Amino acid sequence: MDSALNNSVQYLMWGEINEEKFFEELNKCRRCKFCVDECPVYLESQRIETMSPFGRVQILKYLLKGWIELDDVVITSIYTCLRCNRCIEVCKDKGVDLKPAALIRLGKAFLTKNLLGG
Repeated sequence: MDSALNNSVQYLMWGEINEEKFFEELNKCRRCKFCVDECPVYLESQRIETMSPFGRVQILKYLLKGWIELDDVVITSIYTCLRCNRCIEVCKDKGVDLKPAALIRLGKAFLTKNLLGG
């Protein structure tokens, strides 16, 4: 199992994401945005914020709260994460116990379940 997911696996319960705990973990983001310049997708997308780890974490929070609708832009943003884990390293270096890539991976599982009607 991906070591970055070790602490986040607890938010998967019997194959389902505990949305409350998942939201709490997403909410740990300090909004410092140091992660954005480490993300290769963000840099190649002409610096579109929704294509950064920060943007993806915010999108997942908004989806969980029902503040935005699931559409092609949201799906593209979440599913273009390369899982390079550079964002995890920068968060760790800044003293934040947040693993954006792992949370985005859980977000993909959450979206896949909803997209498939599971």
